[in-house]
Amino acid sequence: MTKSPRSSERWLTAQETADRLRVKRKTLYNWASTWDVEHRGPEPHRMGSRSLRYRETDVDRCIESQSRAV
Repeated sequence: MTKSPRSSERWLTAQETADRLRVKRKTLYNWASTWDVEHRGPEPHRMGSRSLRYRETDVDRCIESQSRAV
């Protein structure tokens, strides 16, 4: 049986994501609350009722796009 590319995907916590993006965790929560409209930052995913997680590849993509914009 083969694994799909996403099955081994690493999920980052909001704090890990904030650290990598060098923003405050509150900023991530603000982006997440308007993500469906504004698409700021990496796409947030709800894990359970209170926890946000981010795909590592999405976070890396976000970092790359920020460095190209500078």
